[in-house]
This record gives sequence, C-alpha cells and structure tokens, in this order.
Amino acid sequence: MSKDDGDNKNHPTADDVKKAAMQQVEDNANEAWIDFMVDCVWDVCRSKLYFTADDVFDRYEEMPDPKPTTHEPRAMGPVMNRAAKEGLCIKANVPGLPSRRRSLHASPRTVWKSQIFEAEV
Repeated sequence: MSKDDGDNKNHPTADDVKKAAMQQVEDNANEAWIDFMVDCVWDVCRSKLYFTADDVFDRYEEMPDPKPTTHEPRAMGPVMNRAAKEGLCIKANVPGLPSRRRSLHASPRTVWKSQIFEAEV
C-alpha cells in the first residue's frame, strides 16, 4: 500500500478529506443561496418521491428573480446533506442518474428519496 492508501494513521482518510472539502465549499458559498436551495429541496421533496440535484436546480431556475446566487455551485453537496439532516430526504440507495446539466457532462448524480412527499389523492 502506498502512503495515500490510508495505511498511515497520521494521514487523514479519504472520508476525512471529503468532509473537509465539503466544509470548505460550504464555507465559501453564499449562505443565502444555501438557505434558498434547501427551500428548493423542500419544494421538490413535496412534489417528487425520487429526485436528483438536477431537479432542485430546475426548481431554482423556475423561481422569480431576484434570487440569491453563489460563485460556488459545488455547495449543492452540503445543501443536500443539510436537507437530509433536516429530514427532507434520504439517499435512495440506487445507482446514480446521469446529470441533465450540460456543465456536468452527464456525470452520475445521487438519487434521493423524499421523506415529505405528498401524493395527490
């Protein structure tokens, strides 16, 4: 094993590095944007049982201007984690779906399951 494989107790694990990077992204994002995006997650969770962050970005785009912006859209990871901690959604434990956002080049997006879905009766 190489030094980067986590065999050295003095080096952070891959999970530690991921958590630190997500925290840095969140710290550098516009807090008003993060709060607004969590509200968009709430909207999506009420209308869709399963969804991806693409659906949340779609909801954001549907909202009237002015709306908060950020230079750090990678903060969507912390947004989704916050929404999950608030009980809005959980990871669906299914394979990711290709992103519809051109800037993400069809990279896989986590599928989320709403915990507050309101099916039409």
